[in-house]
Parts: sequence; structure tokens; C-alpha cells
Amino acid sequence: MSQEVHSFQAETQQLLNLMIHSLYSNKEIFLRELISNASDAIDKVRFEEITKKNLLAAEGESGIRLSVDAQSRKLVIEDTGIGMTRDELISNLGTIANSGTKKFLDKLTETDKKDANLIGQFGVGFYAAFMVAEKITVESRSASGEQAWLWESTGNGTYTLASGSKSARGTRIELTLKDDEKEFLEEWRIKGIIRKYSDYVTYPIVWLDKDNKEERLNKSTPVWARAKKDNKPEDYQELYKQLSGDWQEPLLWEHMSVEGLTPFQAVVYIPSAVPFDLYQRDSHGLHLYVKRVSISDKCKELIPEYLRFVSGVVETDELPLNVSREILQQNTKLPAIRKQIVKKLLGALQNLAKNEPEKYTSFYANFGAVLKEGFHFDRDSHETLSELVRFRSTKTGSDSWVSLKEYWERKADGQRDIYYLSGSSYDAVSASPHLEALTSRGIEVLLLSDPIDEWFVMDYPKHGEASLKSIAKGDLDLSGVGQEPEKKQNEDELAPEKIAPLLEIFRRKCGESLKDVKISKRLVDSPCCLVADEFGLSAHMERMMKATNKEFTGAKRILEVNPSHPIIRSLVSKAESNPADVALEEWVDVLYDTALLAEGSPVRNPGAFARKLTKMLETQKA
Repeated sequence: MSQEVHSFQAETQQLLNLMIHSLYSNKEIFLRELISNASDAIDKVRFEEITKKNLLAAEGESGIRLSVDAQSRKLVIEDTGIGMTRDELISNLGTIANSGTKKFLDKLTETDKKDANLIGQFGVGFYAAFMVAEKITVESRSASGEQAWLWESTGNGTYTLASGSKSARGTRIELTLKDDEKEFLEEWRIKGIIRKYSDYVTYPIVWLDKDNKEERLNKSTPVWARAKKDNKPEDYQELYKQLSGDWQEPLLWEHMSVEGLTPFQAVVYIPSAVPFDLYQRDSHGLHLYVKRVSISDKCKELIPEYLRFVSGVVETDELPLNVSREILQQNTKLPAIRKQIVKKLLGALQNLAKNEPEKYTSFYANFGAVLKEGFHFDRDSHETLSELVRFRSTKTGSDSWVSLKEYWERKADGQRDIYYLSGSSYDAVSASPHLEALTSRGIEVLLLSDPIDEWFVMDYPKHGEASLKSIAKGDLDLSGVGQEPEKKQNEDELAPEKIAPLLEIFRRKCGESLKDVKISKRLVDSPCCLVADEFGLSAHMERMMKATNKEFTGAKRILEVNPSHPIIRSLVSKAESNPADVALEEWVDVLYDTALLAEGSPVRNPGAFARKLTKMLETQKA
């Protein structure tokens, strides 16, 4: 049998050198590539059979067969596909037509060898076999009926071609494995790779044992590829447990079959409990299949980070198998799929909130804080997300939630804004003196205690025509809003000129820490409170900033005093009679520190505060 000797195209040889020196980090991928190619070959011949006659028949059932000969270190992958002619063998195995591959290789330098992990993106799947094989023999016969041809290479710069003896159509690839790659001759190893990457390849993948007995390695049609009516709830639940590793049943799932410019099939799940890795970076993503081949088990491009608790699987035929195997960020099809998935998931949550509010409350208690991240990352979904977020308020207490829609439906007379107060916890916020003027008028206030809430109100400053307004910032004008509270007996406010001397003492004593001292319109029962500028950061936000940046100092705030409070009235009298009284200044210090405590901030000097407070208590006792 005469042989033809050919040289590889220069780029092909460059690529082979990389493969042979094992620069690819995940060697097992070679088997996925060869099985994907075999599946494509069967797809092509099935199409040809529709339009052409007199094609060679397959030998037995269409499919892919694997076998090994451990003694000679041979692994065989054989398919019943379309096969290749002599010229096609040269074109497909001797050259790299993909310009993207050449561009990649041109950029690959000695210092960038680690980037060879990206080779799987560039359409060179067959050559991955040289990572584990010292010699590859390919025998192929085209379905058109031409004679079979035998292609063989050790990857040393040349390959040989000779006539073959194969009688049936298809391709047989025989890998003579390197001595240190014998693991790929082990039955358990091969079966594990098939389950991991190729479990849902359309055609049977069959294992031939030593006695030539056949065992199918891949499953039948997967859950997501069947019609919904053909699946039972147990089918979806089993798939969820396989994908997520969660032993509990999911809260809900959505089975999608989308046509159009980017058709795809998917099943996505929302869990009933918080995953352990919810706040770990790079832990989210959906399992991506292309033509039944597993491409990525954590494809982040298919789901936004604020829905990272979602698990599921997506399959599309719109992505070529030889593109974006490892990294898919640049693909233009994925954003369209992601948009559809997000729309479907948010719609499912809307239905859950409407039809099963208790079940939705359970979901929101687990994932509400994460869901709010969507207001920053997904502005297109603001309207839908605004229907999904829930809050505790001065009217719900700690055990219930209110939606923005419900809040606005029960707004007070004359109310134009949505009022909120943020802090480190529900208990801290619900006890704040800033609430007094609003609750006395029957005005509901949203109590925000999730760390993400500070960013939420910045990203979503208006709901419809109503602005979200912090009651701890700027001036608070409640005239004409709600019910005018009844004044208590002997609650007459001091005239501004009467209280002015006391305000000056506050400014003199605490001026370095404060921007100003003013008469308050928001206090009813407390003597004083601290307020930020209209467009400044809240005290809670400043505390979070200081926790991550020790150099952050924050802005000076305004101290507001309640002219109706008995302590303030008493201090005004003291200031009139003896403005230089040391005890007066100590009272001013203590009141400022209590205002810091009320907003959740530490006092300036805990020891001094304790001594002054003890002294005052002793004086009162006397």
C-alpha cells in the first residue's frame, strides 16, 4: 500500500506543538471534542439523506462507539456519520481554515503560554487529541461512496495518506495513547467524561467491552428537550438535584422553549432555601449545552448576578461547537438568551407574589436583599423589580412586609413622597427619633435595614411620580400631610429668639463636629437628633464606608433640637440665667452623644460620656 506524505500547514504545526506539550489545562476535553465532531458528522449525513439518494448506508444503528485495547494503549472512537474523502481529510485535518485560530496563534507568545487554555474556543477540537496521543490514525469513508482513506500522524510536522479498507460510511479514529496517559483507557474514566460532557448527545454513545457487548453510556432525550406534557414533576425535581446538588425540592421552576432569532430550550429553578455559596464570587451560572454537548456548567453570561441563586440548564443549536468552549463573554447570542430567561423568571416571581403571597414572602425573606441588586445592574427591569421588592415599615412591624404598590395605596392625605429610614437593623431603625413627627401624623415609613438598601434608593430614586425621601436628610416639611397631631398640655414651643442662646452653646461646644444646629420640625418625644444634608450620605452609609475605608471621615451633620421637649426648655432657662454654667455645657455634650447613639453611631468619648451621665443622675437623685 503506497503512502502519500504531506506537511502540515504552518499554523497547524504551531498548534500541534502547543498540544503535544500539554499546554491545555484540562486534557479530558479531547474526548468531548472527538464525540462532538462525531455527532456533527451524523447530523450532516442525516441532512444529506433527505436531499440525496444512493448514499452509503450505516453499518448498524447510527451512533458513536468507543472501545479500548489496553495492551496496545489504543482508544477507538467510531461514528456512522458522513465520512470524509481524501481531499476533505487534507482540508479538515491538515490545515486550519479558521482565521480566528491563526489570529490567536499570532498573538500567543512565550510569555503567554498559559493562554493556550483558550485554544478550545478556536475550532481546533480534533487536534486536542494530540495532548494524550503519541499517534493518531483516522480511517474514513465518505457517504458519497468513494473509497476509504487512511490518515496517520504523530504530530511531528507531517502526516501520511493511504487508501483504506473501510466498507461502511463514517470515520474511525484510533488514538495510540502516550505512556503517561493510560488513565484514558480505563472504563470508569471514559464513562465519567461522557457523563460530564456528552450525556445528552442526540445519538447513542456505546461502549464495546472485550466480549464486544454493547452498553449505552449517554441518556435519552433530556428533560428540557421534551414537551412539557411529557415530563412529570419528579423529572424536573430530579434534574434540579443533579444540577444544584440541593437535596430539597425547588421553590418553582420554568420550562422554556423559545423560537425566533435565537431559539433555545431551558429549565431554570428557584431554590426553596439559601444556597451555601450565595455570596461567593463566581459561584453562579447556568449549565450550557450546545447540540447536546456540555459546554460549561457555570455559564455566567446566561444569568445576571442578582439572580445568582437560580440554577438550571440551557441548550441552543445557535452556538457553533468550536466557538467559545471555555470563555463565552464575547458571544452575541447569549445576551438575547439571557434577556428571555430574566423576563421569564421575573414573570414567574410576579405570578408567585400574586397567587401565593405566603410562598413569595418565604422566597423574599431568603433572596430579597440579592434581588435588590438588580436595580443597579439591570435598569431595563426596574419596573418589574419594583413590583417584587418588599419592605418592613412602621405599620407592618417586624413580621410582615409591604410592597411599594401597597404602600402608595394607603398613603396619607396630601402625601407626595415615599418616606424611608435606613439603618443597621430593624430594631435600631424602628426606635429612631426621626420617625416621631411622621408616625404622629399617621404617615407610614419604610424601614430599610439591608446593607444593599443604601444603593437601592440611589439606583431607584423615584417610584412612578413619587420620590423616595429619607426622613433623616435635609428639611422635612410635613405641612398638609397626614393628620395634624394634637398638642400635649404645656407643649407650647419656645420662640426662636428664646432658644437662640442655647443653640449658640451647642455650636460653641460641638461646632467642630457639626455643620449647624437648628430647631427641629421632625421631633415630638426626643430632645434632639442628627440629620444629614439633603444630598449627603446617611449615617448608616457613612458607617459602612468607614468600615471598608479607614481614611473616610464622612460629612458633618446638622443637630436638630426639639423646642417643645422639657429638657430643652429647662436648658433654655439655664442659658438665660447663667450661660457660663459648666453643668450646662455637660448637658450639651451628653445630648449630642445621645443623638449619636440614637442614629447607631458611637459616642465621641465613651468614658467621658459615662462620667457625665452618672454625675447628672446623681444630681437628679439628690
